[in-house]
Amino acid sequence: MWPPDPEPDPEPPGRSPPGSPAAGLRALLPARAFLCSRKGRLLLAESGLSFITFVCYVASSASAFLTAPLLEFLLALFFLFADAMQLNDKWQGLCWPMMDFLRCVTAALIYFAISITAVTKYSDGASKVAGVFGFFATIVFAVDFYFIFNDVARFLKQGDSTDETQAGTSCSHPKWSEASRNKGEQPS
Repeated sequence: MWPPDPEPDPEPPGRSPPGSPAAGLRALLPARAFLCSRKGRLLLAESGLSFITFVCYVASSASAFLTAPLLEFLLALFFLFADAMQLNDKWQGLCWPMMDFLRCVTAALIYFAISITAVTKYSDGASKVAGVFGFFATIVFAVDFYFIFNDVARFLKQGDSTDETQAGTSCSHPKWSEASRNKGEQPS
């Protein structure tokens, strides 16, 4: 309203104080900047499509296929929170880009195989819907492993990997700066 208040309220009415339980739970959520980045959007799409496909397989007669979407959903959530919490910087003994790449490749292949089977072999509607969402998940996982492959290939072409090599392992991973992580850009 005009004229503006000389002193705004110290706490907006809808916000909880910093020591409240809601503030502690909010610390577990990924940062908005990461969720708006390319990697964050891909991981959100992977987990969302995997969950929808899982629910469709639970409701269908092709319930034998529900394990793959459930595992992919859980793995996508793990990588979402691991990337958001920057666990790749904290746990450097693991080769994060290779694990993420293998997760995406195997998910794309498995989703493609079970989606074809669900659409062709089963006649109920839930199986067909699960197959269609599985095809969408196949595309999203394929796009993700394409971007991961390009990032790793670009990093390896630089040739400066001797100082970036992790101690005790031969796996080197690209060092994303905080700005490129938030904007969704490739490592430079």
